[in-house]
Amino acid sequence: MIAATHRRIAKRAVRFLPPLAVAPLLIPSPPARAECLLDYVDCVEAASELNTFAKRSLAGLGCYVDLISCLQRRLA
Repeated sequence: MIAATHRRIAKRAVRFLPPLAVAPLLIPSPPARAECLLDYVDCVEAASELNTFAKRSLAGLGCYVDLISCLQRRLA
């Protein structure tokens, strides 16, 4: 039962990975936005150290949301 739940969560999370992986590449990174990217890298590294796939995935999504928020503030 638990394994089936983990598989469903993994299947749902995998759908989000390709857009999440490509989106940062589409955003140019001039020096003004370098801080956002460095914070994102630190956040993703911390997320990768979490012990379950679900926690890593949710933390990674949080990192991505923080990156977009930071970039929006820098562009405004």
